[in-house]
Amino acid sequence: MIEFRTTDLDKRDKIINSALAEFSMNSFDKASTNNIVKDANVSKGLLYHYFKSKKELYEFLREFVFKTITEKIVNELNWSEPDFFKRIEQITFIKINITNQYPKIYDFAMKLIRDSSLEEIKKLGEKYSLDLLQKVYFENIDFTLFKDDVDVQKAMQVIQWTFEKYAEMISVRETMDTEVVMKEVESYIDLLKGSFYKEGGIL
Repeated sequence: MIEFRTTDLDKRDKIINSALAEFSMNSFDKASTNNIVKDANVSKGLLYHYFKSKKELYEFLREFVFKTITEKIVNELNWSEPDFFKRIEQITFIKINITNQYPKIYDFAMKLIRDSSLEEIKKLGEKYSLDLLQKVYFENIDFTLFKDDVDVQKAMQVIQWTFEKYAEMISVRETMDTEVVMKEVESYIDLLKGSFYKEGGIL
C-alpha cells in the first residue's frame, strides 16, 4: 500500500480513476478488476502487486476519497472570508479542481454514503469530518449582509443547491475551460446576490 502511494503519479491516478469509475457504476460484488486494469492500461499483476485483493483496493479508495476532499477544502479555502457568496465561489472551484483530477470521486463518495448504514455513516463522519461543509457555510460568515426581509436559511439552501447542481452539470463536460467556468459562476453569483444581499454588501 505504501508503495502505491509513492508510485508514479500518472500511473497511480489512472488506477484510482479507473477504480472509482468501476465501483461507482457497480456494486462491490459486480465490480470487475479486469475492467479496472483494462481502463487503466496496466497489468492485473501490477494491480495485485499494490493491493492484495479487490476488498483492499476498495478500502483504499474509501479512505482516499474522503481524505482528499477534506484536505483540499481545509487547505485551500479562505476561512476568514465573511462573504457567503465568495465562500460558495471558493468551494465550487475547489470541487471543480478535484473533479478535474478525479472525475468520479464525488459519484463514488455519494454511492458509498447511500450504501452505508447510519452507523457506518456516523463512523465515516467522525473519521473524515463529513460535517466540514457545514463549517464552510457557517463559520465566520457575516449574515448581516443578507436583506432584512430574507429568510437566510432558505436563501442559503437555494444558493447551495444552485452551485452544487452547477458543479454536477459541468463535471460531465468533455473539456473544462476555467475562464468560461469562472464567468458562469460569477454570473450566477451576481444574480443571486442581487436577490438576497443588501445594497452595498461586500463586493
